[in-house]
Amino acid sequence: MKKTGAAPILVFHQDMVDLAAEILPPQKSLNDLGEFFKVLADPTRLKILYALGAGELCVFDLSVSVGASVSSVSHHLAALKHVRLVKGRRDGRIIYYSLDDEHIKSIIEFAHEHMEER
Repeated sequence: MKKTGAAPILVFHQDMVDLAAEILPPQKSLNDLGEFFKVLADPTRLKILYALGAGELCVFDLSVSVGASVSSVSHHLAALKHVRLVKGRRDGRIIYYSLDDEHIKSIIEFAHEHMEER
């Protein structure tokens, strides 16, 4: 039993409590990870990521692919870029978007597989 200022706290497995506390990332990392998953929580953003899994696309092609307005897709791309899920490459006046790296496609695929296991 641990004592704090108020009431004693019952701890059954101190070794596991210590290990759990030891492996926790710093608070900033947890905040960043929370923001990352918050951005992924939007179905339109997931559609955009799936579409970009096929290769780079401009905002106009993404708009048609996901069935959303150009303005909406642009808004979602800004959020996805903010958490480094997508990146842009300018070619003249057109920006082509792609997944930031292969980890993104893997994260989406692993999550999808997990959800299909039900």
